Amino acid sequence: MDAKQIQQLDVLARRLDNSGIAEYVELSQRTGKMLWLNFISGIAKGLGFSIGASIVLAIIYKIVRYIISMNIPYLTELLRQAVEIVNSAPPP
Repeated sequence: MDAKQIQQLDVLARRLDNSGIAEYVELSQRTGKMLWLNFISGIAKGLGFSIGASIVLAIIYKIVRYIISMNIPYLTELLRQAVEIVNSAPPP
């Protein structure tokens, strides 16, 4: 092997070492820890989705209420009917 090939192998070895493959293999062999991390990750994702959806729906609700208060002839009536349908729906 010449010096250039040795240098390329050295660079490749450093990249593999920095990529964290060894840590991932070690983690994948510890089933309990993997399950716990995935469980915590799932809770965080679900909580983030719930909070984000609540904020977006609150903003949409405020916009719809503002449009209704502007009394635009056809749009206001359409939105009022939609709100009445939602309010009159039986609870699940």
